[in-house]
Amino acid sequence: MAALLLQARDDAAPASPPSAGGRRHSVWLPSGAASLDSFGAVSAFVFAYQCHSVLLEIMREMREPRSFPAAARAAYGVMGLVYTCTCVLAYGAFGSEVAGFLPESMPPGHAKRLVGLLLALHTAVAYMVAAQPLHRSIHASLLAEQGGGARAALCWLCVSSGVLLLSIVLATAVPFFSDLQSLLGSLAGAPMMFGFPALFYLRACRAHGLALSWFDAAACHFLLYLLTPTLVVLGTLGSMRSIAHSWEVALAADAAAQAQPAYLR
Repeated sequence: MAALLLQARDDAAPASPPSAGGRRHSVWLPSGAASLDSFGAVSAFVFAYQCHSVLLEIMREMREPRSFPAAARAAYGVMGLVYTCTCVLAYGAFGSEVAGFLPESMPPGHAKRLVGLLLALHTAVAYMVAAQPLHRSIHASLLAEQGGGARAALCWLCVSSGVLLLSIVLATAVPFFSDLQSLLGSLAGAPMMFGFPALFYLRACRAHGLALSWFDAAACHFLLYLLTPTLVVLGTLGSMRSIAHSWEVALAADAAAQAQPAYLR
C-alpha cells in the first residue's frame, strides 16, 4: 500500500511545488484543530488494533495455547511496524491532504484497482474471522439443543444473513470510511481493548484469591475507570461531529453540482 501510494504521488506530482495552502506537514496537532477531533483520530487508531474480540477464540483453537503470548507479541509487532510505515510514508507523501481512506489519495489507474482488489479480499477474510464467533454465539443462544439438521442450518443462515445485512446497512449509512472507523473504534474498540481485559483480570484475581501488585491494580483501574470511559464518550462525540461535518460537506457539494447549468454537469 505504502509503495503504491508513493508511486501514485510521483506519477501525479505537479511540475511546480505546491502552494502554501496545499499540502502541509505537522509533527503535532495542526493549528486550528479542535481538541475533540483528536479523540476521533485516536479512536481510528484503536479501531486498527481491535482484534481482542477473537483472541480467546484463536488461543482456544491453537495446538499449543501456551504459545499464544509469544504469537500475540509477534503479530502486534509486525502489525505495528507495517501500520507505522504506511502512515508515515502516506503522510509524508500527501501531508494534510491525505485521505482518511488511503486509496482515495491515489489517482485512477491500475495501481488503485489493485489496491481495491486487495482491500476487498482483506475485508472478506477479516469479516469471516470476526463474524464466525458472533454467529456461533447467537446461534447457540437461539437453539436450546445443539446439533445438525435442517432447522439448525436454517437458523445459521438467518443469523449470518441478518448480521451481514446489518453490517451493510451500517456501512451504507456512514459512507465516510475514516469516520466509520473512528465511531467503531470508540464504541466497540475501546471497551474491547482496554475495559474488558482489565475487568476480566480483576475478576479472575478476585475469584482465585490472588493478590494484585500495586502496579497491576493501578494499571487496571486506570484502563477501566479513566481511559475507557474517556475514549468511549469523547471519541464517540468526536466521531459523530466528524460524521455530521462530512455529511454537510457532501450535501453542499451535491447542491452546488445541481445548481450548475446542465451543459456544465
